[in-house]
Amino acid sequence: MTELEAVTGVGPAVAKKLREVFVTTAELLAVQNHVDLQNRTKLGEGTALKIIRNARQLVGLCGFKSGLEMEQEMAGKPRLSTGIDRANAALLGGIETGSVVEFYGAARSGKTQWCGQLAVMVQLPLEKGGLEGRVLWLDTENSFKPWIIRADAVRFGLDPDVALGNIGHAHIVMTEQMTQLFENIPQLCAEEDYKLVVIDSLTGLFRAEYTGLELLRVRQQEMNGLLNLMRRTATATGTIFCYTNQVMSSMGTFKSNPNSPVGGHIISHASDYRFYVKKKLKDVRGLQLQDNAGIPEFDIDVVIGWGGFYTDAKTKKKVEADVLEYFRKTGWNPEMTEGHEEPGETKGETEEIVEESD
Repeated sequence: MTELEAVTGVGPAVAKKLREVFVTTAELLAVQNHVDLQNRTKLGEGTALKIIRNARQLVGLCGFKSGLEMEQEMAGKPRLSTGIDRANAALLGGIETGSVVEFYGAARSGKTQWCGQLAVMVQLPLEKGGLEGRVLWLDTENSFKPWIIRADAVRFGLDPDVALGNIGHAHIVMTEQMTQLFENIPQLCAEEDYKLVVIDSLTGLFRAEYTGLELLRVRQQEMNGLLNLMRRTATATGTIFCYTNQVMSSMGTFKSNPNSPVGGHIISHASDYRFYVKKKLKDVRGLQLQDNAGIPEFDIDVVIGWGGFYTDAKTKKKVEADVLEYFRKTGWNPEMTEGHEEPGETKGETEEIVEESD
C-alpha cells in the first residue's frame, strides 16, 4: 500500500481529513467517488477531484495497458485455493485475488460451509494455495460456528486457535449495521492484511426490512451501493469479497433449476464468480459455476463432512478420522450419522414465488 502523502496535492491537513473518513492509502483514494468524498470530508470539489486523479495516476489506475501487460499482471497474482483439486483445476488454479464471489442456493445446500472453508484456506501460505491473510465475517443469520472453523483448520494443517483468532466476526441484525461497518472495512483490508471478507447472507436482511414493491427500488439501490463498495475495495486492496445469497422459487420450470437467486440483475452482474450450490443425496453437494468472464461453466459433486468438502467419500473417511480424533482429545465427541448435514448452515430461509427486477 502507498502512503497518502505520496499523492500530489495531499498535505498534512488534507491527509488528516481523509483518514478521518477511513481513506488511509493512495489505493483507497484512487477508487473514491469525488462527490461522495467531498461530502464526507468537506474538501472543495476541485481539491477532491484533483487528488483522486493524482492517486489514480500514482497507483496505475489511469490510462490504458496493453493486453500483454494485463496478461503478465494477472499471471503474477496469487489465487485462492478452494481446497478441492477438481474445482481448482477448473478455476485455472483457484479464485483470483480482488474478486467478488457469490454462493447461492437453498437452505442446507452448503453456502456457509463454503465460506468457512475459504476462511481457513485464505490463511494458508502461498505455496499451499492460501493468501497468508485474515478474515472479516459479517454474520446476518447467526450461522458462524467456531467448531466448523476448528474442524477445517485441523483438516488443512492449521492451529485451530490461530485460525479462529484470525477471523473478525460481527453479528449483524440490521442492514444499517452492515452499512456502518463497511465504512471502515476498506481501511482494514488495506492496513491489517484482511484478504477475505464474508457476508453471510447479503440479501437476507434486505428482504426482511424492505418489503413490498414500493420499497423494491430502495432495496436494490442499497444493495447496489454495498456491491459497488466491495468492487472498489477489492480493486484497491486485492481482497476477495464472498457473499451468500438466498433463492426464490421459479414457476413453470421443466428440467431446469427451480431456484433463482434473489436480487435481480443488480446481484447477477455484481460477482466475478457466481456459484450455485445444491444438496443432493446424503452427504453429496453440488458446486456449479454459472458465471465467470474467463472460465467455462462446470458442475462437480463434492462430499461434505467434518473438515469441510472432500473430493470423494474415500478421502472424507480417511481425513475426517483425524478431525474427529482432535475433537475427542479436546473433550467433545460429535455424533456422526450416515446422512450428516453440514453444521452451521442456516435452516431459516424462506422461498418466495415472485419476480424481482432492478
